[in-house]
Amino acid sequence: MKNMTKTIIGALLLGAFNYANADVVQVWECTLHDGKTGAELEKVSSAWLAAAKGMKGGSELKVYHEMPLAANAGEGGFNFVLTAPDAAIWGTFWNGYGGSAASKADEDWDKVADCSGSSLWNSAEVK
Repeated sequence: MKNMTKTIIGALLLGAFNYANADVVQVWECTLHDGKTGAELEKVSSAWLAAAKGMKGGSELKVYHEMPLAANAGEGGFNFVLTAPDAAIWGTFWNGYGGSAASKADEDWDKVADCSGSSLWNSAEVK
């Protein structure tokens, strides 16, 4: 019963924050490898995005690099941010990720930087 209550409360909270037209934002906290440059990061990220856009659900994806201005990110720290227009598109993309061209592009990307686990967010513009 306790678990059912937690499940119901969780579902209600998710529903409360389920905005119409909300983007899905996936954020990885990353660090450049020693000796690697922003230009190298841009190159492997562009190659990854091109591969991702060729996948089912990938055509509307966007990628951003967030570089710290005033943050406790450590030397070489940055965020890799993937956005999708909605959860359905994000889910379609991630369901096909294993063995995809984008997953193969990870090999080159991993030579430039490492990332910790990611978090997934709904992002709604305030008007």
